[in-house]
Amino acid sequence: MVYDFLRILSLTLQVVSATTPLTIDRSRVPVDVSTRSGVFRGEESFHLSVRIRTFLSLPFAQPPLGRLRFIPPKPLHHFDGVFDTREPSPACYQVRDEYNRSFWGSEMWNANTQISENCLFMSIWAPADVVNVPVMVWLFGGGFYSGSPSLQLYDGKTLAAYSNVIVININYRLGPFGFLYLPPAAPGNMGLLDQQLALHWIKNNIAYFGGNPTRITLFGHSAGAASIVGHLIAPASKRLFHNVILQSGSLDNSWALQRPERDVNFFRYKDAFTALRKQDFSNPDVNFLIGLNKDEGNSWGIYYLADYFDKTEHPVLTRENMTKASDIAFAALPSFIRRAAQFVYEDVGGKCVPNGVPSKYLAKQMSEMLGDYFFSCDSLWLADQIASQNRSNETTKQDKNNVFIYYFAQHSSLNPWPKWTEAMHGYEIEFVFGAPLKNSSTGYRRREVILSKKLMQYWSSFASDGYNFSFFV
Repeated sequence: MVYDFLRILSLTLQVVSATTPLTIDRSRVPVDVSTRSGVFRGEESFHLSVRIRTFLSLPFAQPPLGRLRFIPPKPLHHFDGVFDTREPSPACYQVRDEYNRSFWGSEMWNANTQISENCLFMSIWAPADVVNVPVMVWLFGGGFYSGSPSLQLYDGKTLAAYSNVIVININYRLGPFGFLYLPPAAPGNMGLLDQQLALHWIKNNIAYFGGNPTRITLFGHSAGAASIVGHLIAPASKRLFHNVILQSGSLDNSWALQRPERDVNFFRYKDAFTALRKQDFSNPDVNFLIGLNKDEGNSWGIYYLADYFDKTEHPVLTRENMTKASDIAFAALPSFIRRAAQFVYEDVGGKCVPNGVPSKYLAKQMSEMLGDYFFSCDSLWLADQIASQNRSNETTKQDKNNVFIYYFAQHSSLNPWPKWTEAMHGYEIEFVFGAPLKNSSTGYRRREVILSKKLMQYWSSFASDGYNFSFFV
């Protein structure tokens, strides 16, 4: 199958504040699960009339402290007794978003639990008393320098209850603790290796929670999606998962991949750039759902071109300001490429704007450039590469990957950002995790609840078999 285009009209909503940690209701019933590592204690409670077992801070590696700092993670030793996982996982050391501490639109992405070097934990939400249900493993975004599995935005209990799947959020080291490259003491990519070790633990233990180790789907946003593509290439990630959902991110994004010599400890002497172009995947049989948001570039503009885009009302640019903004955003590119791109994006509408006259159209086209360059084009390129390989496999009678694309396009009624920002980078996530179903008093409209149900159905159906989208309308 070459492409199945899924146009998903989606809404972007505010959810319960992520500045509040995942809360613990002590009236919940404790539940113990015995695994190869030992016994873990979580809690069982009802959600959406379904009994859900929750394990918020389950360790999958030895604490990366002391001599284990800046090196690949070590597997968790088997332990005696019972490990209590009912408190939320700490966040790994990271950079905090200081855009505006009183503004929900930025605070929702900041760590909402304590920050610690001892942070290699995962969170698990599993329907009670199930056997062989699909497993969905979430890798959060944040540019490899921020993020946490404990954000309220990523609470997996609604997705688990509504879709009858197990949802797992993995933590991994960030910034210099996860990606410092100073060989041999700090060989780099420790954060990706954290993810890889967690995937091995899941493969070996998820059956104890009722999950099917042969139906594991990775889904992630931005840097999380880029990480997933890395696992497609890495030999040690082979056969650890079966389907992938890439939400606005790919390893070939300009911000995602370092020089090849920095990646040998993870990709095992593969050049990741070359591997992507040659489809040299260590996991060749996975199915892909790849997506992008209509207004990816608006968030980039607000943060990195604040003089032009950090506005309450719709930004306007003169042609001269568009040139200056382009020079800032694409400084790594030669000048002639920047000018050529600007010429193309101005298009006919921009050519009609007189010099010196501010225009919403030029601001919109600048945002399009940002979104395409930093996110969308690389995701579409990856989809096209896989589809091209499928066409080749049709000739050679080899197996093919199912490749689907979705397009997230509708602004939310409760998005905390100004209305002009529309469907920005990351604002599909709360619908994937079922935020509109959690609390009827949050202000979500009925059609937004319906949309969230549809998205959870789409994602979980793909996680189940990798291709069944027959219910799309």
